[in-house]
Amino acid sequence: MSRVLLISLFLVFTGLLLSADFFINSAEQPYIIGDFNNWKPVTMEKAAGNWWYASIELDPGIYHYYFTTENGKRIIDPFKERIAGDTGPLNILRVQGPVSPHGLSERDIVHRIWEREYFNPVKPGEYYITISVIEDLTNSVFIVLNGKRVKMNFLRSSGGYDYFRVNLKNVQALEYYFELSVDESKLYFGANGLSEHDIISFSLPLEDLPVEYFDTPEWSKGAVYYQIFPERFANGDSANDPMGSQDWYADPKKSNLGSDGFFGGDLQGVLKHLDYLEKLGIDAIYFNPIFESVSSHKYDTVDYLKIDDNFGDYELFKKLVGELDRKGISVILDGVFNHTGDEFWAFQDIKEKGKESPYWDWYFIKGDKPRKYKGHALNYIAWGGYADMPKLNVLNPEVVSYINKVLEKYAMAGIKGWRLDVAGEVNPAFWRLYFRPTVKGLNKESLIVGEIWGDARVYLQGDLFDSVMNYQFRDAVIEYVARAGHSAKKFVAMTDYYLKRYPPQVLYSLWNMLDSHDTERFLTTVYGNEKLFKIAVGLQMTFLGSPVIYYGDEVGMEGGKDPDNRRPMPWKEELWDIEILDYYKKLISLRREHPALRTGSYEVVQTQNSLLVYRRKLDDDEILVIVNPGSEAELLHDLSGSYEELLTGKIIELEKLTIPPESFMIFTPNKKSTR
Repeated sequence: MSRVLLISLFLVFTGLLLSADFFINSAEQPYIIGDFNNWKPVTMEKAAGNWWYASIELDPGIYHYYFTTENGKRIIDPFKERIAGDTGPLNILRVQGPVSPHGLSERDIVHRIWEREYFNPVKPGEYYITISVIEDLTNSVFIVLNGKRVKMNFLRSSGGYDYFRVNLKNVQALEYYFELSVDESKLYFGANGLSEHDIISFSLPLEDLPVEYFDTPEWSKGAVYYQIFPERFANGDSANDPMGSQDWYADPKKSNLGSDGFFGGDLQGVLKHLDYLEKLGIDAIYFNPIFESVSSHKYDTVDYLKIDDNFGDYELFKKLVGELDRKGISVILDGVFNHTGDEFWAFQDIKEKGKESPYWDWYFIKGDKPRKYKGHALNYIAWGGYADMPKLNVLNPEVVSYINKVLEKYAMAGIKGWRLDVAGEVNPAFWRLYFRPTVKGLNKESLIVGEIWGDARVYLQGDLFDSVMNYQFRDAVIEYVARAGHSAKKFVAMTDYYLKRYPPQVLYSLWNMLDSHDTERFLTTVYGNEKLFKIAVGLQMTFLGSPVIYYGDEVGMEGGKDPDNRRPMPWKEELWDIEILDYYKKLISLRREHPALRTGSYEVVQTQNSLLVYRRKLDDDEILVIVNPGSEAELLHDLSGSYEELLTGKIIELEKLTIPPESFMIFTPNKKSTR
C-alpha cells in the first residue's frame, strides 16, 4: 500500500543562526542529507506512527538537501523548490534573517505538528490545534480548516509568546493553515512557513498522524474518589490481626501510628462498610498498597502476587471488587514498582547468594552483596536511601515479565487502574514501552495515575499516564483558603498554570487532592476552622477535575504529618462531625445532579481580593460558584437575575447580594423566574 508523503520545513530565527525543522512521513528510518554538513546523513527522530523529524541550526544562505531511507530510496520535499543535482533531484532551502513581512522571521510564529502542545488529537474527529505568536503581534488568529475559517481563542502568554487554541470537533479531514491579522494586513502560516500569499496547508492523513490519539477513560472524567489506607480504615476480621495490634480507639498521641504500628484494618472491614461508601456517593476507591509486606503502610512489598494475609486473600479481594462494581464503584490499586521491600523474595535470594543469585540484575548493587548501615543502603540504590526499599531495575526483561504477571492477575480481579508510587523516579521508558501498553491491552478503560507533585506536563502526553495526583490544586487551595491574604487572583494564577498547559482532555480526570497519607489533614492545616475547611471542600467538589477524599475527612478527622495523618477511622458515630458529613454528601449529590460540575467548562467571572466567582457550564446546565474565605465582599460584575442557592434551596437576586466572610455558595439560574 502506497503512503502519502508530507514533508514540511519550518525556519526559526535564533540569534545569528536559523533552526530548520524537517518533518517526514516514512515507514522506514529516514535521514536528511544536505550541503549544510558536507552531505553527511543526519538521523531523524521518531514521532508517532510513521512520522519523523530533525532540527538543524543553519546560518543564513541557500542550501540543497534531500531525504533518504534505510533502503536508499530518495524522497523530495514537495513543498520546496527543486533542482537537478549530480546524483538526483535536490530541494532548495533559502535561509534568511527576519526579512519577511513586518520584519518577522518564522521564529516569531510556532506550530509543531509533532508536539501535542500544538497538535493534539483526542479521538477521531476531535482535535485541539494551538499556535504561538510573538507577544503582542496580533489579537486575532483564525484557523482555516478544510476551507472554513474558525476563530482561535487566546489561551495564555508565556515565554514572550501569545498562545491561541481551538477545539475542533466532527472533523472529517485535516487540511489547515493559519490567518493572522497584523496591523492592517493579513499574514498566513502553513506548511511552507510564513507568507502574505501562496500558502500551503498542513495536510495530515487521519489514519496516520504525527501525534497519537489520546483521551482519558470516560468513567474517570469528574469521578469522585475515596482514598483508603487499608490498615487504618476498618477492622472486619480480628482473626487476621497482626501480633501486637493496638486498640482501635486508643489515644493517637500515645499510639504507635508508624510503619511498625498495627490496628488490624483489613479488606473485610471495607466490605462491612459498603453501605456507608455507597451512601456517601463515591465513584471509585483508591487503595493504598494491599500486597504482602512487613509494614503497616505496605510500601515495602514482599510479594506483589499475594494479598497481605493481615488484610485477607485474593479471593476476598475479588469478592470486594465484585461487590463494589455492583454498586457502581471502581477500584484503583497502588502500584509500587520503583522499589520492593528488602524482604522481597528476589532480594532475599541476593542477600543469600550474592552475585550468584539469578536475580542479581533485578536491582542496582555494587560489590559482591548488598550492604547497609543503620537502616541506610551503602552499596545499592534504594528509595530515599532506606535499606529496606531497594530500587528495582524495571528495564530488566525478567522484572518486566514479573510485573506483567502482577498486572494480569489484578486485571482479572476486575480493578479499573493503577496509582503509581513515586512515578517520577522510575525510568519513563518502563511506563512507555511496557507498563502502559500492558495495562491498556488488558483493559483500555483502565486509568493510569502517576504520583507527580509538581508540573506534570511531560507525563501527560499520551504515552505515560492518564492523570496525576494533582497536588498543584492542593497548593493553590492552601494559599487561598489557609493563608493570610486569601488572594483569589493568586488561586486563579496557580490553577491556571496547569489548566492552560496540560492537554485539555486530561483536566477532568486530574486527582484534586486536599490531603493524603503523605500530608497533614486539611482540617489541621486550617487549625480546625470548619468554615475554611468547608470552603476548601466546596472548591474541591466544584472545580475542574476529580475530587479525592482521604478517608475520614468527611467526618472531620484531624491529623498532622505522617504518621499522625494515618489515624484509625472512627466508626462510633458520636465521634463524627455530622454537619461536615452531610455537607460532603450534599456536594457529591450535586455533582451527580449537575453534569456541569463533572465535565462542564470553567470560566472565571470575578477575582477581587478574597472574592472568587467562577462558572461551570455544560449545554443548558449552568453553575455559578461564589467563594470568599476572607472578609465581607461585594459582587462587581453584572450577575443580575434570580438564582437558586443549591446548598440552602433559597432563591436569591444576585444584584442585591453581599458576600459574607468565610462563605461558599453554589447557584444555578432559577428556571421558575419570569425574568
